[in-house]
Amino acid sequence: MKSRFTGVLIGQIIGIVIVCVISTFIALVSFGGIAGVAMASNTEQIFGLVAPLSCPDGTMKYEEYTASYHRPGESGFYVECVASDGTTTDITGQSIGYSLVGFYLACFLPICIPGGLAAIIVPMFFLRGRKQEPPAPSAIGSL
Repeated sequence: MKSRFTGVLIGQIIGIVIVCVISTFIALVSFGGIAGVAMASNTEQIFGLVAPLSCPDGTMKYEEYTASYHRPGESGFYVECVASDGTTTDITGQSIGYSLVGFYLACFLPICIPGGLAAIIVPMFFLRGRKQEPPAPSAIGSL
C-alpha cells in the first residue's frame, strides 16, 4: 500500500509542477497585452487601485501632460505621492510595477488554482482501485 500511496503523491507533485509551468507561460504571454490596454485606457483608475501600496503615507496626485513641439504632440503621465507635510515623491515607476504584478496575478491565479486542485484530486482516484487478489495456483505447480 505504501508504494501505491507514494506513486499517487509523486503523480500529484508532477501534476502541480506541470500545471504551474503551463499557467506561468500563459500568464506571461497574456498579461502584457491586458495590462497595456487597461493602463492606456484607464490610467488614473488603475493607479488609484495601487495607490495604497505605492503611497501608503500620503495621497496620490496624477497629472497628464502633452509635450508638443509639433502637432499633435505626445502625451504622458506623472504620478506623485504627496505626504502630509507637503513633500512630493515620484512614484510613477513604482505604480507601474505594482500594476503589472497585479495584472500578472490576475492572469496566473485563475488558471493555476483550478488546475492545481485538479492535479491533486485526479491522482486520488487511482488510490480507489481494486485490491489485488493473490494469484491462482497453477496446474503445473501442483503435480
